[in-house]
Amino acid sequence: MTTILFVHGTGVRSRREKEALDRIEDGFRHALPDTTVETCSWGDALGVAPAGASAEEDGTGDAADPAPPDGLRVTWSDAERAVWARLYDDPLFEIRLAVSAEPGDASAVSPRVLELLLSRIRKASDEPAVQASMPPGESWDQLREAVAEMLRNTEFTAALPFLAARKSHDLVARCLTAFHVRVRERDGSTVVVSAMERDALWRVLEKCLGSAPLGLGDRTRAVAWSTAQHMARPVVRRHRGRLLTGATPALGDILLYQARGGPLRTFLAERVREIAGPVALLGHSLGGVACFESLVAHDLPNVRLLVTVGSQVPYLHGLDALATHRLGAPLPDHFRARWVNVVDPEDLLAFTAEDGFRGRVTDVEVDTREPFPRAHGAYWTTPQVYEAVRAAVEER
Repeated sequence: MTTILFVHGTGVRSRREKEALDRIEDGFRHALPDTTVETCSWGDALGVAPAGASAEEDGTGDAADPAPPDGLRVTWSDAERAVWARLYDDPLFEIRLAVSAEPGDASAVSPRVLELLLSRIRKASDEPAVQASMPPGESWDQLREAVAEMLRNTEFTAALPFLAARKSHDLVARCLTAFHVRVRERDGSTVVVSAMERDALWRVLEKCLGSAPLGLGDRTRAVAWSTAQHMARPVVRRHRGRLLTGATPALGDILLYQARGGPLRTFLAERVREIAGPVALLGHSLGGVACFESLVAHDLPNVRLLVTVGSQVPYLHGLDALATHRLGAPLPDHFRARWVNVVDPEDLLAFTAEDGFRGRVTDVEVDTREPFPRAHGAYWTTPQVYEAVRAAVEER
């Protein structure tokens, strides 16, 4: 009888492991009724503990957050920071909110007013004041490209009558500035536009387009802040203790394994040797990495099958960042287990392995029907995963 040995991933401790194990046992009860399912519980013994957390604060309690000190109260600077966080990702964020907050018929806007705004937008990069606001040596072509990209956006052009009727030039200016930042930083992750340059550009663009009467822009920014405030730094600062306490097991397990993963690999090998009969190793996420490296580091002849689920083995291998197996080296002769790698394409933490380990692994694609990051933890609720393991176990 084959024993399926489940090796959990990062951040999992006894309570969460039991929940996953119950689900996995139920899945295999239907898919492989003649197998037994056991677990290799390494998190409590070899994982990190939340820094500064008491037994009552192990992630299962609901302790109330203390009130923020005076220095951590939300300021308008924080509001702007939160709004710009959204604008960098979605330049039309404020405009969309403004349109939805004040629905109405803008078709009565004068064609002359609409054409005037369009003309000013098209010529924005040629305005001497705009050119003077740019850092020395910066090409105006990138601003022209940003203008063209904004005008190609059908949602923006549909909102133009509304923006022209209400003279919401500050919203247009910040939208164009966000497009400009996107164009300038498109080819890399380096921040090349400073906050000072950003603010100088949108303010001079607003003047070139016209002023914003009636405070519409301020009202929209207030609405934008109320929508985006969860991204503000004071909120993060206020909850930093809880965030770090909750994140430490997951992140800390990864860092600890990369720095000193030998004890976990030995622990797993000893757990395998305790089992009589054939073993199928079933490793999720970091657990899959530990399974793979244990098979490289130890001769475990009773392991007939390795199933990695949502695995980073191929990614770490491509970086030559695996402790036991160097990039380009063949797998050792004692690594005799068949290897199946289960991947949901929507799981950004899962990687296909066939290209990096040609002839040694079979990728199996499944659909958890969940978005990331939920997709990374949704494999055990997906029947296709159990079918993939069943097919591999029954293959002779």
